[in-house]
Amino acid sequence: MLAFVIISSCGNDTGSANGEKTAMSADTTSSVNAGTDSATNMATRKKKGKATAMISNDNNAKASIGQDGIYNKAEKMPEYPGGEAALSDFVEKNTSYPQDAIDQNTEGTVNVSFVIDEKGKVTNPVTTGKLAGHGLDEEAIKIVKQMPAWKPGMVKGKPVKTRLMLPVTFKLADV
Repeated sequence: MLAFVIISSCGNDTGSANGEKTAMSADTTSSVNAGTDSATNMATRKKKGKATAMISNDNNAKASIGQDGIYNKAEKMPEYPGGEAALSDFVEKNTSYPQDAIDQNTEGTVNVSFVIDEKGKVTNPVTTGKLAGHGLDEEAIKIVKQMPAWKPGMVKGKPVKTRLMLPVTFKLADV
C-alpha cells in the first residue's frame, strides 16, 4: 500500500503541540481517505496495472461440437503464434489499465470467450461470468480483438471453428 504524509505549515499556526498534532492528523487522514483530494489522487496515480493471460487446455477431453457448430474441444486445439509465452507477452504489452480502475483500486479476472475460425481469425469475443467493471471488461475485449491470427483447431485433419476461453487477470502494483 502506498501512502503519502504531507506536513505543511499555516501562517496562523501557533506552533503549539496541540496545533501540530491537529495539522498532522488532518494531513494523514486526507492521504488515507478515499476521496478526490490531491493527496489521494497522487497516491492513486502512483499505481500501475498489469494484465496476464493463460489458456488452459484439457488435453484428455475428446473433440466435441456445440449446437452452434463450433467445437468446444478440437482434436488439435488452436495455437497462438509463438505459444503460451508469446500470448502472455502480447497481453501484457498491449494492455492499457483503465485509469478509472486504477482510481477505484479495481483488480480482477475477466473471462473472455471467443472463436478461432477455420482461417485462424479471432471472432466474437464476449465476456462471461461476473463483470469486473471500471473499464476492465472492455479492455479485455479490446486485447482479444487485437490478437493476430492463430493456427486454427483441427479435427480429422481439417481446420474447424473452435471456442476458447481466455481469463485475463488485472493486478495493481505500487510504483
